[in-house]
Amino acid sequence: MNLSSENGTRFVVRGLVAALLSIGAAGLATAQTTTLGTRGSNSSTNTAITTNAGSTWSEYTRAEQYPKITTLPLQFITMKNGKKLAVFVSMPADADGNPVAGNFPAVLTQTAYRIDTGLLLGTFATKGNTLLVGGKDEFIIKRGYVSVAVDILGSGMSDGEEALIGEAEQAAYGEAVDWVTRQPWFNGQLGLAGTSYLGITSLLTAGQQHPAVKAVFAEVPMGDAYRGTVGTGGLLNAKFISIWLPLTQSLSVANDLAKSLHPEYADQIEAANQEHIAAINDWYLPTVNSSLAGVTGYATDDGSFWSVRSPIETASKIKVPTFLIGGSNDIFQRDEPLLYEQLKNNVNAKLVILPGSHVGAVQAALSGANNATSKGAPGAASLLLQWFDQYLKGMNTGAASLPNVTQYVQGYGLLSTDRYARATDWPHPQLTPQRMYLRGNMSLSAQKPVIAEPSHTISEPAAPVVTYGVSSSGSTVTAKVTLNDGSDCSISFVQWSLGIAGLLPKACYSNDAYVENAQKALAYETPMLTSDLYLNGPIQADIWMKASKTEAAVSIRVDDVDIFGRATPITNGLMSASYRAVDTTRSRYIKGIMIQPWHPFTAASKQAVVPGQPMLVPVEVFPAAALVRKGHKLRIAISASNQAQGVWPTPQQAAANGNVSTILNEPNYPSSVVLPVVPTSALN
Repeated sequence: MNLSSENGTRFVVRGLVAALLSIGAAGLATAQTTTLGTRGSNSSTNTAITTNAGSTWSEYTRAEQYPKITTLPLQFITMKNGKKLAVFVSMPADADGNPVAGNFPAVLTQTAYRIDTGLLLGTFATKGNTLLVGGKDEFIIKRGYVSVAVDILGSGMSDGEEALIGEAEQAAYGEAVDWVTRQPWFNGQLGLAGTSYLGITSLLTAGQQHPAVKAVFAEVPMGDAYRGTVGTGGLLNAKFISIWLPLTQSLSVANDLAKSLHPEYADQIEAANQEHIAAINDWYLPTVNSSLAGVTGYATDDGSFWSVRSPIETASKIKVPTFLIGGSNDIFQRDEPLLYEQLKNNVNAKLVILPGSHVGAVQAALSGANNATSKGAPGAASLLLQWFDQYLKGMNTGAASLPNVTQYVQGYGLLSTDRYARATDWPHPQLTPQRMYLRGNMSLSAQKPVIAEPSHTISEPAAPVVTYGVSSSGSTVTAKVTLNDGSDCSISFVQWSLGIAGLLPKACYSNDAYVENAQKALAYETPMLTSDLYLNGPIQADIWMKASKTEAAVSIRVDDVDIFGRATPITNGLMSASYRAVDTTRSRYIKGIMIQPWHPFTAASKQAVVPGQPMLVPVEVFPAAALVRKGHKLRIAISASNQAQGVWPTPQQAAANGNVSTILNEPNYPSSVVLPVVPTSALN
């Protein structure tokens, strides 16, 4: 991998424009389940505080209370250390556009994507939900709320050098809350809300337990920064990082317009801009280079670098009602149900999983029940108002009795019909693990091999080319990733491009046959199903394998194969063999069967890959909900890579080059997959 400097201006602009467009458009198990916990935890699940599953969804709204809204002039919060945070306040106004006197509940959003961008989106939006990106949201503000949008420390018009989601930034969250509590328009009831990064800041702020915070509404938030996003399977998610880091950093230095619009603060904003530029060499590139170089604590989960940036580590400290929205193919697909688990025993928590990628889920949340692909759950604007009316205004909106878990179920229903199912909990209380074996004849069978069967091989592809550097102007981060294993034409590419790739659909994005053929993947299939198969929950692949080199990876794809051979993606997993060690105290067991392994991913946990020696590699496959129809087949496809999801650090790439792995199918080495089977009668 080449760590070089190049002019990636066009790359950054494309990513920025696409991201902005997407935002603008967009118990039975109680005694049998072990929660996949935070580090050091091994708590058994309890019945969730609210146990409602049968309620039906309806679109909540009420009449506007105020004719207009207004945004106050730019303000700055002066922190205890003297640094300043930029803030816009939007509030109810009278018919002449003047702020309405009085006290209101407030909703705080804290963003790395500029509060003036959110303000602009709020200006052009015709209906609400821009509050979730820090915009002046007419829908909720006209109904009696104040919206407070803050540029996080190190971003936008705020001071500081960015170290994304780091300790200094998180300390500033609390100072922003304190500032809100001192404002004359505030009535003491504060909500936290936001999408993506703004959802992450909301959860981390709520974990600080400020008494003014009364409720949270987080859309597509991250949970475990390493396992769920940046280091899935012990590899590095270069594709995602190549979009996200340039996006955050380029937005942080886009201050020319801000200086012209706020000349009284021009010098202050320019000084902040220089700090943001300095962060390139002080934080951004050192972090990337250390990760790609395999440095402990960056390429591994040693120390606090990743854990401090993981809301799942503090989610159990949240003591206020929390609503979570996720996506079935989101970059945070793994984490959103796990966040719900950390919350459900302490507070009234709700989880809605919408269809699609990061961008797709946001689009589905925007359209809600008005869109056929999202039918079954209201839009985020309705849900947010219902949630905050209940918990900030004290109105009886029915928020407390909403279904606990509502999931988009792939393959359930036809086109415009209901594709959602509700449940009292996650994982589904009726889940039963079912182990299926990968047989030498390429079948997927409930029967374990009893004699030696033919084995098959997968091969390490050509290495990807990854470059990070600084633009010719010296003010922005540049990045480019060239994938060489065919995964740039797969659902994984859509997922880890945040859904930006999916804005221009290709057939290979919805049919895994393309990438599996390109990779010469091993495809193990059931016979045609004689009845529908409902999968809902995490999946574990236990792969017995031998490698020819000292590093090896295994990629798992789970597909629904129809009678025409179309392989509709359900979910996938990726795993480095050298990080195969499992901490059983943190892994999930259901009915005595491990179904979600927890890997430490530390330098100390690394195990040697000895050429020619059989080894068991437990692979965590991200959770999914899908109905595989009668007459279809279930496929488990195995290959040696998924570069769209993860690439090797440079030392590991050198060790993996040329590797050929043999997947074993023998009585002593029976490769298998554990499926989360739920009775179809549970579909409602």
